[in-house]
Amino acid sequence: MKRACPGLEDLLRPKPEYIDCPRCGSEVEIWTDEKEAKCTNCGMVVARDRASCLDWCRYAEKCREIIAKKKET
Repeated sequence: MKRACPGLEDLLRPKPEYIDCPRCGSEVEIWTDEKEAKCTNCGMVVARDRASCLDWCRYAEKCREIIAKKKET
């Protein structure tokens, strides 16, 4: 069985997550491959409160290559 980085899965096969807008409290949909999303209620741009593994992992460049190849197909 081939193992891959667990953080890479959410970037290759994005899924929605929901966070509360700090301005109005509405639920904001943000996909796992996005850093920010706009609140549909008040228009505020809401950013994730945690860093992506691409921001700190020593293998991030390799993952970026994998993601780029996937987007080409």
